[in-house]
Amino acid sequence: MSWEYDIPKIVFGEDAIEELNRLKGNSAFLVTDGVINKLGLVEKVVQILSDNQWNIAVWDCAEQDPRVSSVREAAEGMRNFCADIIVALGGGSVMDTAKAAWALYAQPDMDLTALNPFEELGVREKAKLICIPTTSGTGSEVTKAVVIREDESGRKFATINPELVPDLAILDPYFVKDLPKNLTAWTGMDALTHAVEAYTSSWKNAFSDACTMKAVKMVFEWLPKSVADTSDMDARGKMQVAACLAGMAFSNSQVALAHSLGHSLGSVLRLHHGMSVGMALPYTIEYCCTDEDTAKYYAELAAIIGIVGKKPETVARKFAEAIRVLMEKIDSPTSLKAAKVTKKKFKEGLNKLVEYAMMDAAITMSPRNTDSNIIKRIYMAMFDGEPIDF
Repeated sequence: MSWEYDIPKIVFGEDAIEELNRLKGNSAFLVTDGVINKLGLVEKVVQILSDNQWNIAVWDCAEQDPRVSSVREAAEGMRNFCADIIVALGGGSVMDTAKAAWALYAQPDMDLTALNPFEELGVREKAKLICIPTTSGTGSEVTKAVVIREDESGRKFATINPELVPDLAILDPYFVKDLPKNLTAWTGMDALTHAVEAYTSSWKNAFSDACTMKAVKMVFEWLPKSVADTSDMDARGKMQVAACLAGMAFSNSQVALAHSLGHSLGSVLRLHHGMSVGMALPYTIEYCCTDEDTAKYYAELAAIIGIVGKKPETVARKFAEAIRVLMEKIDSPTSLKAAKVTKKKFKEGLNKLVEYAMMDAAITMSPRNTDSNIIKRIYMAMFDGEPIDF
């Protein structure tokens, strides 16, 4: 088996933001959102760039779950400004906006919904990309993946292209210090889901496995501490590293069924991405662990947190339960009911949930085959919080 492993330069630590002083160029286009701007984080980045005589444009219109039209607006701004550096300051949606806009900056006539792993984009002929995450979950600062939303249908779609791996990821705990408890919890569950699904992917490799195993250990150890005391900067930093490791893992393997289910939940019910995929994770483990090889992979991850046993499927199910216990500890909902989705709203959206999940590219990586009926049954179990036994 042959494989390649794509990652950017990564700088971590207190005052890691000072790495911006080493950048070379003239025009920096900063992609962020209004909340990040109000928190004063943009000002800190702009000050460093200004001190180094950069021309700076700030575009703070990034959306949560960005639409294609929003991405096109950002790309137009890059083009009009003739940016040679793009700086993404924010969570996964901000970074995905910047990455997708980077692609359109290089290829203005491209159909973004047709972006694929094989297309040559030439993005670095236009600019380099620097990512500064303000959440600890998506790992987008080190991945080739983007998640965008169609304007008309609202359906989220994910795709990858190796050119979209950023040039530099700056992990500075200062920039996640204001993340509230709920987003700390949900983005942390996103990181855990990335790690687990990367480990069971048929595209996995020795490097992605190593990142996954460390990420799983760190999330179980540090996410509860990070949620319990949001001022614990050591825990904040550890979760930044865990999310980055998980991002490197899944970007070089793939995510699977939990992400298909989660993307659909975000599209139809507008639930937070990290909450959605994290909620889906234990149910998908229970469904997929009937596959013998996959059960062994889950058992290997379970051993990292001290869960062992003779039968891999049994251990895998205990691992799923341990994830639910973790979610309860950090007050992340383990069912759609707990996420305050009404039965009426769930029933009204169920067919669309199934349709969008079946359309999602990540479902092709599921370790166990699925169909529309299976997906419907999993969603029904997720609504009630019932473990999967089929």
